[in-house]
Amino acid sequence: MKTSKLEVVMRNAEELLPYDRNSRTHSPEQIRHLAESIKQFGFTNPVLISKDGQIIAGHGRVEAAKLAGQKQVPCIVLYDLSVAQIRAYTIADNQSALMAGWDFDVLAAEIEELREGGWDIVDLGFTKEELDELLGSPEIEPEIAEKPQKEPSDTCICPRCHHEFVV
Repeated sequence: MKTSKLEVVMRNAEELLPYDRNSRTHSPEQIRHLAESIKQFGFTNPVLISKDGQIIAGHGRVEAAKLAGQKQVPCIVLYDLSVAQIRAYTIADNQSALMAGWDFDVLAAEIEELREGGWDIVDLGFTKEELDELLGSPEIEPEIAEKPQKEPSDTCICPRCHHEFVV
């Protein structure tokens, strides 16, 4: 395993190169939410880039920084990764975030304390419906609330591995 000294450097957001085969997508709503977060908390999670300035991780944060009017973004340059390692890391980094979960009791307690302290909990990124379900509301009790299941709309087959899946 390679270990190198990590250094945060500031780079011009407009000069960073998005990875043209980045498979992670970011909705305009998410970019707006990230931009508000950057305005409120600062840019707290550096972008990972290659020595050529290509974004490895942080595409959404870079777009959000531009939207927030931030010219420079903090970056960590990963000098020692091969092209294949960069491609693999781009996928693995995004997938590992999806594998995380929530301790809903702790989450609800944290959000409730923030709300009681005057924090606008809408800024946390949850929808009103999610907050109502999590914290309870007169209409929905958390013990009996269930998220509606999306009905399958179509079946697709992957052209590479021929795996069949429902979208």
